[in-house]
Amino acid sequence: MNNEEFMNMLVGMFPKIKDDVLDEDVNGLVGLQIGYFKRFVQNAIDENDLIEIKKCFQFINDNIEKVDYKVKNAIYLSLLNKLSFDKNPNAEKFLPKKLLSAKGDLDDYEASKITNIKLNNFLDNL
Repeated sequence: MNNEEFMNMLVGMFPKIKDDVLDEDVNGLVGLQIGYFKRFVQNAIDENDLIEIKKCFQFINDNIEKVDYKVKNAIYLSLLNKLSFDKNPNAEKFLPKKLLSAKGDLDDYEASKITNIKLNNFLDNL
């Protein structure tokens, strides 16, 4: 499934974000389009809207293996990598196993970048 097909499915399932996702200024910029969905999901998490949280996660879980590389990459980097569960840690338990694993891998990678920066700074000061 390419970007256009995915975005049409996305806005069909979540019509509240249609105007943002299909705005002509971001049309075809899949990272930005997924970013609007991320804001929608983040709001559901922060507001503890369990029905919407489950619906969002299930939609991604059901489609992640059907999308092309660009869309999958954007889902990982612009959605999963950016979600915060600080305000509602319990919402993370609704992530399906596959997405939870991917989020964990992304979090580990981000943590290693911080460690590598510290290591590089240390080595630079030797």
